[in-house]
Amino acid sequence: MLTASGCRERRARLFAALEPKPDWVLLSEPRHLVYFAGFHASPFTFRTQNASALLILGADGSSTLVTDSMLGVYAHVDQRVTAEWYNGRTSAPERQGVLVAAAKGAMESRAGHLAFDEMVPSSLCFDLAARRTGVRAQSINEVARQLMRRKDPDEMAVLRRVIDAMEAAFIRAEADLRAGMTEMHAYALVSAAVNERLDEQALVYGDFASGPRTVDKGGPPTRRTIERGDLFLLDYSAVLSGYRGDFTNTWVVDGQPTPRQRELSAFCLEAMAAGEALLKPGTRGRDIDAALRKVFTNRGVLEHFPHHSGHGIGLGHPDPPYFTPESDDVVVEGDVVTLEPGLYVKDVGGMRFERNYLITATGYELLTRHRVGLA
Repeated sequence: MLTASGCRERRARLFAALEPKPDWVLLSEPRHLVYFAGFHASPFTFRTQNASALLILGADGSSTLVTDSMLGVYAHVDQRVTAEWYNGRTSAPERQGVLVAAAKGAMESRAGHLAFDEMVPSSLCFDLAARRTGVRAQSINEVARQLMRRKDPDEMAVLRRVIDAMEAAFIRAEADLRAGMTEMHAYALVSAAVNERLDEQALVYGDFASGPRTVDKGGPPTRRTIERGDLFLLDYSAVLSGYRGDFTNTWVVDGQPTPRQRELSAFCLEAMAAGEALLKPGTRGRDIDAALRKVFTNRGVLEHFPHHSGHGIGLGHPDPPYFTPESDDVVVEGDVVTLEPGLYVKDVGGMRFERNYLITATGYELLTRHRVGLA
């Protein structure tokens, strides 16, 4: 969970970065609710379905969270405004309308210029604009997007915890996955290992692909039965309090890789090393992508590398910076990024290998220490 001090510092940075300066900032995007207030509505709780919330931040440092009474989620705010939606005795009105009405009441005495994110309900925006004259409005999305790249210590604490659980699940999968199991069995095994390590429920998703399905870059788990000697591509994320890791390995189930598979694996790891050599503040995303593609070009396999070379992660997937041929992004200190070279060859198989890195002042810290490579 994020800390109260971290949320206060991020709110202060938001106001400092906004030009012109607003008096009030209204936020409703889930990632902003997490980032600025530590508010995360678990997808595993029925009360959160079709729910929304509104965070009101003041230039004076104040913070108010508006929700309905069913959304009992902890948040680092000064005040909480709740409106009754469903009481278990009568029919419930439309849920978003309850939030908008409560937000209108909360904003009644808050005058001045306003800034919004792009998920604040339009009916609230229209109401505030109609009842106030000379009010300037602005979007905070791009400013917040850049602020969110530089991870704070409390954010990294959550990321390190979820990455640790994911690594434990990788070890379990490589040890326990056997021919005769289905891809859905593999998903259940990984999910159980993540939750056991965390000792709480996390959302798990990603590519759990075996055999010929690996040539198509992967995909979610199916009922396909894994066969002896199949490649198994595990590229997954676990999400804790909104933050996620995202890393990959590919291996042979109950068998050994073929010489060609070993060769392609070596090319992928060579490309990963070329990208790692450029991971530092100031490097352009397109240059990192070009470094990976140069290795594949030199090895005569570029046509088998059909996707990006990596990206940022945190509250989103993918996030900036993007490592693509035409990327305009520049790596900054505090970014958490991936590199994910892969090759997908018919009649040989598909494979991908991915690590996560924290960009430091002089280079990077490797966050994921799971085994990469077919053997």
